[in-house]
Amino acid sequence: MTRSTLKRCVMASTLAMGAFALALNLLTTSAGARTLGQGQQPASAPATGDKPAEQVFKNIKALKGLPESQLIPVMNMMSSALGVQCIQCHVKNGDVWEMDKDDKKAKQTARKMIEMTINVNKASFEGHPDVSCFTCHRGHERPVAVAPLPRELPPPANAGPRPPAAMVNPQDVLAKYEQAVGSKEAVEKIKTRVLKGTHVAPNGMSLQFAINVSLPDKIATVVTTPQGTFSQAMASDSGWIKNSREQRAMNDSELARARSLIWALNPLPLKAPYPRMLFAGSEKIGDREVVRLRMNTPDKKRAVLYFDKETGLLVRRVLSTETPIGVDPEQIDFEDYRDVDGVKIAHTIKVSYLDLSFSSTRKITEMKNNVALEDSAFSAPPKQ
Repeated sequence: MTRSTLKRCVMASTLAMGAFALALNLLTTSAGARTLGQGQQPASAPATGDKPAEQVFKNIKALKGLPESQLIPVMNMMSSALGVQCIQCHVKNGDVWEMDKDDKKAKQTARKMIEMTINVNKASFEGHPDVSCFTCHRGHERPVAVAPLPRELPPPANAGPRPPAAMVNPQDVLAKYEQAVGSKEAVEKIKTRVLKGTHVAPNGMSLQFAINVSLPDKIATVVTTPQGTFSQAMASDSGWIKNSREQRAMNDSELARARSLIWALNPLPLKAPYPRMLFAGSEKIGDREVVRLRMNTPDKKRAVLYFDKETGLLVRRVLSTETPIGVDPEQIDFEDYRDVDGVKIAHTIKVSYLDLSFSSTRKITEMKNNVALEDSAFSAPPKQ
C-alpha cells in the first residue's frame, strides 16, 4: 500500500481532517482514496472503465463483482451505520495498513452480515436495497434488539391519519423555478463562470479556492494549502488531478463528483423541456416550506429536488446511488441567492456525503460570468 493510500484512509476514518483532507474534499480525492478495504457485489454492471473490485483490490470475498468506484462509498456507509472506523475490521501495523489481512474477527463478521443483507433484499425486496446496515445498527456497533423503556404513549386512536398533501403539478413547480432564476435570455448568455471563495470543512477549517467552469461539461479547480497547490480539471468524460505527490487521471468516483459540482454551479441546471418528475410531498427545511419532486436520472440514480414554495428557487438536491447493502446519498443545499447579471445564483453551496472528508460548504466571494476561457485551461499540464 502506498503512503497516499495510508494517508487517505486515516483521514477518511477520523473527524480530525487537516488542510490536506480539505483539499482532497474540494478537488475530489487522491489515488490513496481507492484502497480502504473490502468491496461488494454490484448494484448494476460496472460503468465503462470501472473494473470489478476484485480486479483492483486484494482478498475480495463476500462482495465480488462490485464496481471499483463504489468501494469507498460502501466502506463509508458501513462506517457511518455502525459508528466505527477502519481499524474496527482492518489491520494496521505501526503506520502501515494491511487491508487484505483477515486477522480480525470483526472482518469475518462483517462479511457474514453483508451476505445476510444481500440475501434479505433478494428474498424479500426483489433485490432493491430496502434493508441496509443502518436499518438495524442506527449508528451503533451492536443493534438494539429491545425497545427502550419507558415507552412513549401512542397518538390517540381518534386522531386519524394525516390529511394527504395537496397535489402539485411538477411542471408548474419547474416553470416557477425557471422564472425565479431569471429571464431565459439572461440565463442563456452565461457560457463560462469564474469563481473564487472559501471552502469550509465540517471541523471549521477553511481554504481559498478558484473555479473555472465552461458549460456544459468543463471545470477546473485550484486550491492552495500549506501542503502545496492542488488542482484538477475535467472536460467531458475525462479529467486529471495534480498535487505535490502525483499527477494522474481521475477515476470514476472523482468524475462523478466533478459532474455534480458542475451541476451545482450551473445557473439553471433544469431547463425546458423539463424532465419527467413526480410530486413527492411537502415539508419544511428550516423555516421554509418546500415542495419535493423526484425523478430517476439517466445513470439509474434517484434524485429528489426541493423547491421553496414562496420563491420557487431550488433549496436542496439529494442524489441516491443504490448498492447491494444500502443507498449511498449525496446532498447539496443552496443558500444565499444573489442577482448576478440578471440571474439569481446561490452563493453558499453545502455538499454532504457519508464520507466527511468530502463534505464541505463553499462560500462564493467573487463571481464573473462569460470570461474568456481557452480549452487549455482544462488540459493536464505536462508531467515534470
